[in-house]
Amino acid sequence: MARRACIIAVGNEVVHGFIVNTNSAWLARELGELGFDVAYHLSVNDRQDELTARLKAALSEGLFIVTTGGIGPTVDDNTRQSVAAALGVELKLDHDALAKLSERYAAVGRKFPQGSERQCKRPEGSKFIANAFGTASCFLARHGEGGIAVLPGVPRELKGIWAEELRAAVIEEFGLHERFFSRELRVFGIPESDLDLRVKSLLESKEAEGAILVDDAVMRLRWRVAATEQADADKILVPILDAARAELGDLVFAEGNIELETCTVDLLREKQLKVACAESCTGGMIAHLLTNVAGSSDVLLESAVTYSNDAKQRRLGVSAGTLKSHGAVSGETASEMVRGIQRESGADICVAVTGIAGPGGGSDAKPVGTVWLAAAMANEVRAWHLRVPGERELVKWRTARTALNTLRLAALHGKLPETIAHWVAPPA
Repeated sequence: MARRACIIAVGNEVVHGFIVNTNSAWLARELGELGFDVAYHLSVNDRQDELTARLKAALSEGLFIVTTGGIGPTVDDNTRQSVAAALGVELKLDHDALAKLSERYAAVGRKFPQGSERQCKRPEGSKFIANAFGTASCFLARHGEGGIAVLPGVPRELKGIWAEELRAAVIEEFGLHERFFSRELRVFGIPESDLDLRVKSLLESKEAEGAILVDDAVMRLRWRVAATEQADADKILVPILDAARAELGDLVFAEGNIELETCTVDLLREKQLKVACAESCTGGMIAHLLTNVAGSSDVLLESAVTYSNDAKQRRLGVSAGTLKSHGAVSGETASEMVRGIQRESGADICVAVTGIAGPGGGSDAKPVGTVWLAAAMANEVRAWHLRVPGERELVKWRTARTALNTLRLAALHGKLPETIAHWVAPPA
C-alpha cells in the first residue's frame, strides 16, 4: 500500500474563503477507498507560476495529484497550463473533444462561445476523461510512481465525472488490487483523553490503523485495513469493533455514519415511546435536531420554548416561589419544567433544559456554561448539573446533544440514566 496522493483545489475564491471547499474532503474519502494514502490537501490561487511550483513539488514526491477547479474558458483558468508546465510537456488542443463540444452547443441552438476551445486542451500524452456534466473536458496523466488527474471545481460535475469516468481509469492506470476498508463506532459521553485510555490497545493494533476523530461532543472511533475484499477486511475489523463495544458499553450509540439524533429517534420508534421537551437556553435546538430525522413525528409530541420566567410559569407551571428562591437556572426550576411538560403532553419521556449560554449573564455562583438538565419518565424525575464549555452556540449545541443522549439512554434501558455526559458536575 505504497500509493500516496494529494488534492489541490485551485481558485482565488476558495483560498480567500468565499467558497467552502467540500471537494477535497469528498475526494479524500474516494481516494482512500481505492487504497491511496492521502498525504495532504492544498488550496492554491489562480496564479500559474505558484500552481506550477506546487504541482512540481508534489510530483517530485511521487504523489498522485487530483486537482479541482481552474479548467474553464476564462483567462484566469490556469490549471491546464500549469499541469503541462509541471509535467514538462506541451499543452495541445484535443480536436475530438473540441468537435464534441461544438456539437453540444449546436444541439441546443447556441453559438460556440469565443475562447471555449481552451476547455479542450490537455497535456501531450495525457488520457482524455469525458465530462458529461459540463463543458470542460478533463484528463489523467501518469508521471513516475504518481501523476495528475484534473477535474472541474463544481461539485456536481466533479462527483459525476469521478463516478462515471475517472474512478475506473485510475484503477486501470495504477493497477489497483487492494483498497482501504474502514469501520467506525460513534461514541457519546466520554472525553477524548478517557476514551483513548480505554481503547488504547485496540487503537494500537498491528493489524489495523486506528484513530479517534472528534466531532465536538461526539467521538468517532475508526479503524481501517488494506484488503482486496470487504470479507477479508471484516475478519480483522469486526473483532476489534466487538472488543471496543464490550469495553465502552452504552457509550457507543451507533456504527457507521449515523447521527445521534437519528439513533435516538430510531430507538424511540422501536420502543414505541413518545417524547416532549421544555427548552430555555437551547431555544428549540433539541426539537430541531429531532425533527431533522424523517419519521420524528412518530415520537415527538411537542417542544415548548419557555425562554422567559413568565413563560415557564404560564406554560409549565413553574412556581414563582421556586424562581425567586432558586432562580431560573437551577435544578428545582428544571425539575418543575420537566414535570410541567410531562403533565401537559402525556409523553413517555420528557426532558427540560435551562442554563446560561453567554456571553453575558453569568456570575461567580453560576458562570457561563452552567446548565441544568432534567428528565421525567413515569413517576421518576432526575436533574443533573452540567458545566458546558464553549461559546454561546457550542453551549446550546452540546446541551441539546446531551438531552438527546438522555432520551436515548432512557429508551434503551426503560429508566432514567444516572449520569448523562462527561462534563456533568456532582450535584450540590
